[in-house]
Parts: sequence; C-alpha cells; structure tokens
Amino acid sequence: MVYIKKIKLFAILCLLINSCTNQREAITFTPTNISSLPITTSIPTFTQTHEIPPTSSVIGDLINLGPQGGLFRDLVVDPTTPCTLYIVTYNTIFKSTDDGKNWHTINTGLTRQIATLAIDSSNPNILYTGTYSGEFFKSIDGGESWSLVTHPFSFRELVINPLTPNTIYATTDHDGISKSIDNGKSWSETGLSKGVFYALAVDPTEPNTLYAGRGATYNSNGVYKTTDGGKTWSVTSLMGVEVYSLTIDPKTPTTIYAGTERNGVFKSIDGGEHWAVVNNGLPYKSRVYILRLDPQKSDTIYATTTEGIFKSTDSGKNWRSIDVNQNSNYISVLTISTSNILYTAAYPVGLFKSTDGGGTWQKLVSTPISTDISSVAIDSITPTTLYAAEGNGNIFKSIDNGQNWKSLNTYFEMEATHLIVIDPVTPTTLYVATRQGIFKSIDGGATWNNKIPHIGVNLVKVDPAMPTTLYAGTYTHGFFKSVDSGENWRLLSIPQTGPSPTWVLDLEIDPTNPSVLYVATDYGFFKSMDGGESWLNISTDGKNTSVSFLEMDLKNPTTLYMGANYDLYKSIDGGENWFSIINGFTQYKYPTLLKVDPINSSILYAGTEDGLFLSTDGGENWNAMNIGLPNVKITSLTIDSANPNVLYIGASGRGIFALSLLR
Repeated sequence: MVYIKKIKLFAILCLLINSCTNQREAITFTPTNISSLPITTSIPTFTQTHEIPPTSSVIGDLINLGPQGGLFRDLVVDPTTPCTLYIVTYNTIFKSTDDGKNWHTINTGLTRQIATLAIDSSNPNILYTGTYSGEFFKSIDGGESWSLVTHPFSFRELVINPLTPNTIYATTDHDGISKSIDNGKSWSETGLSKGVFYALAVDPTEPNTLYAGRGATYNSNGVYKTTDGGKTWSVTSLMGVEVYSLTIDPKTPTTIYAGTERNGVFKSIDGGEHWAVVNNGLPYKSRVYILRLDPQKSDTIYATTTEGIFKSTDSGKNWRSIDVNQNSNYISVLTISTSNILYTAAYPVGLFKSTDGGGTWQKLVSTPISTDISSVAIDSITPTTLYAAEGNGNIFKSIDNGQNWKSLNTYFEMEATHLIVIDPVTPTTLYVATRQGIFKSIDGGATWNNKIPHIGVNLVKVDPAMPTTLYAGTYTHGFFKSVDSGENWRLLSIPQTGPSPTWVLDLEIDPTNPSVLYVATDYGFFKSMDGGESWLNISTDGKNTSVSFLEMDLKNPTTLYMGANYDLYKSIDGGENWFSIINGFTQYKYPTLLKVDPINSSILYAGTEDGLFLSTDGGENWNAMNIGLPNVKITSLTIDSANPNVLYIGASGRGIFALSLLR
C-alpha cells in the first residue's frame, strides 16, 4: 500500500549553532555473523531498557539480522540543530544526533501505530506524535521520554502553528480537521469536520490562514482555504482532483503548490483563487505525493512521484529527474535540512543524503531497520541462503546467513507479499503469495512469473511428499490446487458456510499422508482426506468459527493447534476434539501464530501483538519470553529444518531476529 507523507514542518531553518557531536552511546546497525550457531554473542541492538530475566534454559542469544531499510513514514530535522534527525516508522521513532551515522530508539512511553510526528520550531525539545489508534503524546526532552496527553481520535497529520506553537492542527482518519489551542490537551472540530484530508499547510505570516488538501471523496476533492483559523472554510478553484501534498512559499505566501493524484502539480500565485498546471518534465499522470520547497531559494522545489524524485529551479515551470536509486520502487520521505542538503528514504533500499541539491546521493551506512517481515524461508540444501518476504511488497535474499541482503523488488511493485516457500527438491524454485497472485521463480528470485494473476493469494504450500503438487488459499476466490509445479491451477470447492465467499487463511498438510489437509477459513475449520476433493467442517464447536491460524506437530501429525475467537486450541486426534490452552496469555496478547519445536514437541513458540510467548509443556502453560525483542507484533516464526538450533522471528517493522535454541 502507498503511504502518504504525513508531516509538515513549518520552522524557519536557522544557522547551525550546536555541534553534531554525539552525546550518548549510539547503536550502530551492523549485521552479526550467525554462521557458527548456536549463537554466543551478547544480545544486540534494540534491547529493552529494563532488566531481562532468563525465560527458560532452552533459550540462547538474540541477534537482529535486518534487512536494513524498510518503509519509513517521515524524516524530521531539528530546525536549530540540523544534525539531529528523527525517523518515523509504524512502530518506532529513531533518533540520530550525528547526522545519521548512528541511531537509537526513543519509544519510552509510546504505543505503536505511529501516524505522525511534529516538532516545535520555537523549542525543538518539544515533540508531538499522534497514533492511528487515537492517542496524542508529548515529549519535552527531544523524544527520550513521552507522556500521553489525551486520546481524542485517529490521527493522520499534525501541523504546529509556527507563530503560536500552542496551536496545533490535526487531520484525522475520517473526521476532517481538528484544532487544539492548548498544546493538545483538548481538541475541537473545525469547519471541516468530515472527510479524509491528506495535506495541511499554514501560512507562515498569517497563522489563521490554512490550506487543506482533500482526497478519497469523489465529489469534494480539492483544496480548501480558511482565513479564521479553521472556523469556516471555502473551496478554492482547484476542485475535482485528489490532493496529496501542499507547500507554501515562505517569502511569498500567496504562492501555493499542490501535488495531486493523477494531474501532477498545480500552482497558485493569488492565495488559491486561480490555479495553473506546472507539469513540464514530470511523468505523465503520475501521483505527486510529496512537495518540498527550499526555504532559502523559493524558486527551487522538489517533488516525489510514482517514478522518483524531480526538481524544479524555476518555480515549477520545468522539472528534471534527480532520482536517488534505480533499485527503489517508492520514495517514502523527502526532507530538506538546509539549502542543498536533502534526506530521502528509497524503499526498500534505505536512507540517502545529498549535499548538492540532489545532484548526487550517498546512502547512509547506518540505516534503521524498519522492514516488515511476513515470512522467512531457508534453503534446505544450502542453509546459508535465506529469503524474506516483506508485507509492503518486497522479497529479500541473503546468501551468507543474513549478514547481507539483496532486494528482489523488481516484480512486485508494492503489492503485499504474504508468504514465500522454497521447493524442497529444487531450491532455486520459489513461490510467493501476493495480493496480485502467485509468483514463481526458477532462478532463485532473479526473474518471476505470475501464475494466478489478479487474485489475492494469502498462502501457498508445497506437498512435502510430492513437491510438484501445490495448494493456494485466496481471499475471496477459494482454494486452488496445482499438480505441475504451479504452471496450471484448478479450483477446489470448500463449503461456503458464511454470507460471503470463503477466505482461506491457513493450511497444513499431513507429512505422513499428504492426502490429509486441514484448512482454516474465516468461517470455519475444514478437513479433507482426499487431497482437497471433499471437506468436513471440524470447527471447535461445530459452528462457523473464524480461524486465524493452524499449526501441525510434524512429528505427531494428529496434534494440531488453532487460533480462533481470541483463544488458542489444541487437538490430539486430528481435529475431532479441541480444548483451550490459553493459560498464561495476558489480556489483549492473544496468539496470532504458533510454531512447534521440531526436536521437542512439548516446546511451543507463540507470537502475539506484543511479543513472543513460550510453553515447555505442550501448551498447558505459557510465559512471556523477555529476551530483548521489541514490543511489537510477531509476524513470522521459522525454524530451519537443517539447523533446528535457530528460531527466525519476524517482528513487525523491526526486521528478522535470530534466536539460538540451546539443546
């Protein structure tokens, strides 16, 4: 999915008055060699600040493998100390005090689902952040600690009035624009109380004058204006187009630029009364989702589009490409520090800096890890080769146990990648389940072909006894089977027990009898004894229960685990009978996936929205694994069949962790 640029920073950039010397111990992002597992190095980057008690004698050390980069939501520069930078991700805010050489997390007191960050230009130690879940936080120490101020609504963007910084405006998820005049303690609706607004800009000389860009509302999209601090709004002459970005010329505030969905850039020189298209040199019908104007040279403008970064030095009349990296398929942030100094995040490659106005770019060696891993696969023949699917639409590959990663992003183009599997006999053959179908590669990911195009595929599994047989579960198109290595597919019929088409969410294949299949759907749990030709509903209570995941004990295939209805169930008779094993999970930390230890079936690992849990007695009791993982959703659990001493953990927005398992 495409994330729209959230934050507008209306500070006047000052002269560099503070040194960029780092005043605290910094965290560097250097991958660690795990080729000689079990791991014996100390717990690395991103450990919790509290004391970490040992959880169990089966647990060893933890290493963050990366991959570096990921999808960054914003990069904010301290206006008085430009070497101080803030990177915003969905789960974390990172801070650097040495121009991006080193980073540390500043999450103390924060929750997740971070939507936006704003900095008070009059006192840069004061920061505000709003979350998608509706919380508003404030920091008075440069982000090192945060306090919850209020819980008003779901945030999209925060804009601080540069002349009266106690006044803050917020765009919300669906409820228009709100305003606070007491530093966020209380909020009131403005005259735009409904709709989705992607952009908001304040006139730096007339703080009651604002412009708002609206989208996602067919008849009402466009630019709106207020001159009374948001009490009343009027439409401008730019209507009927989705507006994703707005920027105001600080020297001539009646000059405004608007970036749109498919119409490029518009410019007004009379405060929004009239608009003209200024697209010469921009890609045809490309989305312009970020606009940045050089604060010292207002005729210089930067625009990020679906085809890279473009620059104009004549107030928008002409544009030329200054793209940062040909291996990138999305520019998620673009920030001007001082004139000619730019920062950008090129997904999935990482962070880049330019000191000559985009003429040349240098990749920052130390890039925070923000990859959102949905699946990890290990080559069983060459176990130093790892593949990782990222939920935002990318595949990474490592041939050295995760020390270095290469992005295989040419073919997926921001389409959600859910699961990657490797052919156990021919490991250069890969299958990836994506929102646009199943992609197959026969050359280790160098090239790909879509085998079920235009269908959202949630999972793909290979028959362990007959690798030419595959199964695919989709969102609304049912369950498919292939008997020729994915070249052709046949729809299998699963009973539709709900009011809408069945979503296939998970699948397990009995390794001792591959004709026995278990399928989890949004309306129940089904079993097939004949390779998917016929099905029996074996849900926990005989009702149409929504099942979120399945896991099979491969040493004892009649032992199954199932997550359903905020509970965890176990069956020891192939799904005929079920009993709950939820004991030990705290409220709101329900398991979302589970992995059975391949050596000792009594050991289970369960991922939740807030970390990892462990059971050493087959699920009768569970304990949180306080091993230094960040407090984020666990998205994947993989144990290498060739080296079962390592558990690979996908952590939402924090990459892959390798956990050594002591045997």
